[in-house]
Amino acid sequence: MAGTVLRPLLTLLLALAVGSSGQEAQYEQADKIIEGEPCPKGSHPWQVALLRNNAIHCGGVLVHEQWVLTAAHCKMDKYTVHLGSDELNSEGAQRIEAIKSFVYPGYSPETHIRDLMLVKMQSKARLSPTVKKVTLPAICELPGTECTVSGWGTTTSPTVTLPSQLMCTQVRIISHSECKTIYKGLLHRSMLCAGIPDSRTNACNGDSGGPLMCNGTLQGVVSWGTFPCGQPNKPGVYTQVCRLIDWIKNIIRKNR
Repeated sequence: MAGTVLRPLLTLLLALAVGSSGQEAQYEQADKIIEGEPCPKGSHPWQVALLRNNAIHCGGVLVHEQWVLTAAHCKMDKYTVHLGSDELNSEGAQRIEAIKSFVYPGYSPETHIRDLMLVKMQSKARLSPTVKKVTLPAICELPGTECTVSGWGTTTSPTVTLPSQLMCTQVRIISHSECKTIYKGLLHRSMLCAGIPDSRTNACNGDSGGPLMCNGTLQGVVSWGTFPCGQPNKPGVYTQVCRLIDWIKNIIRKNR
């Protein structure tokens, strides 16, 4: 993938905080999969990529034929939506221009509270075995639930190594109270934490806006985490989708 992906997003720091070890840890918007592996081919037909000049900007998920859900901090004036292929350079993928973005009310770029955005595409995606709408959650999954996070973000940190193939890794939901002991006042009730104890596997630069799938439903959208990515016992932080379903449905209904 082109080196042009090294955009300002990768260098924006959310905050400086003191971790549980007492050492300073930097926090930034999450954009990649660390210690993941290629997703089984066709296993994530709802996964999309938001491209800028044909390079990965953020991930996203198809929630309607004409709508993509992603992170609010991914907002740009112009981008192209890539659908239907695990390979970013695939000639068989659908490419549709985005025409409008709707940021969740009350989103804060400083704190990443309610880091959620809907993107309307110029035309409807052609649904197929490789392009499907995601299943939105009816419930909030409990701590300990095993989930999958996926994306085309960098696989190394702090250096950048960009895959052309969609990458996946397994994580588990961590309770809000446990995650609060790690991130202190940075953690809001609209956020969900997921990771594996003592493991480096996590999302990172380029994965922002991508899906956290648990029991076949979309439970989270990649939002932020530590930098460098993949620090053990520093879980990834996601916008918790199950709490914001009404807003998603209302925006789509009112803007057809």
